[in-house]
Amino acid sequence: MSDTSTNATAEPGIDESLAEAIINILETTNSPAIQRAREVIAHRLAIAGDIAPSRIPAPRNITEIGGYINLLSEYGEAEQRARMIAAALGIAGPQISLPQPGAVPPLSFVTRDGARPAGPQQPSFPLTYTIRSDFVPAFDNAVQEITIRGGAVPILTPVRTLPAAGSAPATDGSAQLALIGRTLSLAPTAALHAVATDPLSLSRPTAGGGFEVLVRVIDAAAPIAGTIAAANWTSWECDTTACTEVDSNDARFALTPLLNAAGWHQPADPGNPTSLSNPGTWAAWRNITGLVPGVTRFADELQLLYSAEMLITSPVFNQLDNVWTGSEFAAP
Repeated sequence: MSDTSTNATAEPGIDESLAEAIINILETTNSPAIQRAREVIAHRLAIAGDIAPSRIPAPRNITEIGGYINLLSEYGEAEQRARMIAAALGIAGPQISLPQPGAVPPLSFVTRDGARPAGPQQPSFPLTYTIRSDFVPAFDNAVQEITIRGGAVPILTPVRTLPAAGSAPATDGSAQLALIGRTLSLAPTAALHAVATDPLSLSRPTAGGGFEVLVRVIDAAAPIAGTIAAANWTSWECDTTACTEVDSNDARFALTPLLNAAGWHQPADPGNPTSLSNPGTWAAWRNITGLVPGVTRFADELQLLYSAEMLITSPVFNQLDNVWTGSEFAAP
């Protein structure tokens, strides 16, 4: 007796049919409405559970669930632990606060022309630097105060981009602050090379006192340059192997109060340089105005500058709930 049975193709389930329909629309249509739909879907993929199947074996009993919980707890993965529990229960995981797709971040990075005073180190001074838009008015005022005193401060800022997908996230405070436009550096070549020609110096009064960053009066015709009298200074001058103290008598003024008034502070005592390759931290400044320890989240700052789509595809996505501790954004 012949077998007349046939293997009929099973009808796709509702989830598969829906997925195929969505993919077809997204691939074949290009309109503003569909572009908006693409953004919404990307947003939901980032914050919703039960979108993709788990890549770990499904727990078969409460003991195995407990094993996964203990493993994630051991490695401090509180957020992933919450998501795993949600997946086991078949519900959406903890929602990450992200701006709505298509929303334009309220802040941006503004490019300014850099100061490049004449001298042996001029070729190394950056042509431009970037500053966070909400910091621009106060910083522009600080630059103006430097200029009317006859000084010039070359500035170096890092590249303002999020870590790419697959790369390591920013884990130390300085790297995190750089991502949100809260760090800048004075050009490292603007001091320590030659006291007589460098636009900046790490100096103290020869009579005594602590070292700090000073700005040399370069333009004697500047509006209030004449009010800054020459004085005796002792400054650091370095080469590749050592640093020595050099005395001079010239007009200089302190940079710290001008930058402090704009919200920029040195993170620590810069210390004494020992060579050009070990200059200390005199050039590093940061702006932590408005960051409240235990309250301000990394997401609050990142969302001011980057779109939801950029955050979703970067390793910082897993750090959004980190909280400012006073020195870094760490897991709560």
